[in-house]
Amino acid sequence: MRKFYLIFLLVVLPAFSQAQRKVTAPTAIWPELQLSYGVSEKSLFFFRNQYRINTDSRFNDLKNSGPLSNFERVELTLGYEFTSNEHWRGGALVRYAIENYPKITFYTFFLRHNGHIGSLYFNKQGAFDFANQEDQDLAGRVRLMVELGKRLPIGSKYITPSIRYEIMMLTELGETDRNNLEERSIDRTRLRLSLNYELTEKLRINPYFMRQTDYYYAMVPPKYDENDVLLEDGYTTKRNRVSPVFGLEIKYNFNIAPNTASISY
Repeated sequence: MRKFYLIFLLVVLPAFSQAQRKVTAPTAIWPELQLSYGVSEKSLFFFRNQYRINTDSRFNDLKNSGPLSNFERVELTLGYEFTSNEHWRGGALVRYAIENYPKITFYTFFLRHNGHIGSLYFNKQGAFDFANQEDQDLAGRVRLMVELGKRLPIGSKYITPSIRYEIMMLTELGETDRNNLEERSIDRTRLRLSLNYELTEKLRINPYFMRQTDYYYAMVPPKYDENDVLLEDGYTTKRNRVSPVFGLEIKYNFNIAPNTASISY
């Protein structure tokens, strides 16, 4: 598995070596509530309710008025996870994302492997999203994630610092027409630093900071002088849009103990 991880890095990192312009988006705040229920020793259901708030109020346009006018996006998730053995877990989840436009339903299947590097836990996850977006064709996204962390005792409590890196790649399903727009092979990456604090056996809080980067092509229009004489042709260039995110997850477990190998930890 370590060899796979090294090969994965060698394949991915060259994708970022070409010249590209970086733009920084406003900082966002993502509060989230998660409830997990253990059906048995090997399976659980979980529910998540996430809110996304942009520090630039112009982007908080979910509704024209009322409480939802303060949010950029609301996302509801229902998921299921099954433990196959000591190292392998899998499952599925459905996410419904509500924005001013569009509304999207995601159907996700995932497979997780947990191991160790020294005293650190080492989680790997592969997932595939089917995205059903209003007024658009069905699209897909491949997601690859690695995570390192360590659960540490602090008196009678536990804290778990961790670092996570995720790569997302878009893939089209069926016949689609995107007006010949070019797409980057890697659509998005997320680098996340977390500190999971177990207040009780059932209740945890998890503040984190995440650096989300979106990769796309942008059209630069041609330049003309005051006499409409062409000075410079238009062209297509690569753009990286970096979005800083501060998040806070509140997690409560029913009938099951938290596990660092689980997608719901």
